[in-house]
Amino acid sequence: MGGPAAGAGHPLVDQVGPLAYADALRMFDGGMVDGNHYLLRTHWLPALTDDAVDALVDAARQVSSPFSALALHHFHGAASRVRLADTAFGLRADHLLTEVIAVWAPGGVVGPHRDWAERISAALAPHALPGGYPNLLAPQETDRVRLAYGANWARLRRAKRRYDPRDLLTAVPTLPPSEGSG
Repeated sequence: MGGPAAGAGHPLVDQVGPLAYADALRMFDGGMVDGNHYLLRTHWLPALTDDAVDALVDAARQVSSPFSALALHHFHGAASRVRLADTAFGLRADHLLTEVIAVWAPGGVVGPHRDWAERISAALAPHALPGGYPNLLAPQETDRVRLAYGANWARLRRAKRRYDPRDLLTAVPTLPPSEGSG
């Protein structure tokens, strides 16, 4: 290890560097068990307020499965300084992405896990920004998808109609088909 951090002591990990996309995705393999069922609910929070913390702590206390998880991702820095018109992503301000991830084993009863995720999502909703991270929204959350892209929605729809008029590209399941959409 060299550079400015060289004199700071002996590193426990010295693995900072480029990482292939496939390798980055493999980092999650240990937490994803084949056959398990997953339900994800997300919200963008402008800040970690006392009420949001209370909702998350309650969620952790009431978790329905040892496989389930709550995750917070801090969106800030250079990513929040990109001009809105330069990308499709519609929220270029500091915020937290919250993930409520209900997980249960095959053959398990769905109800308690779905209820847990929906209850926590409902508790976070009053504190959340409009929209949500489009790739993590459920297909039926079309209103939140439109809000997620914000001012970029119309431009994105025009691009989809132009470059994918037959709707062959469906990587973002929440992006409605080209025909009949505004």
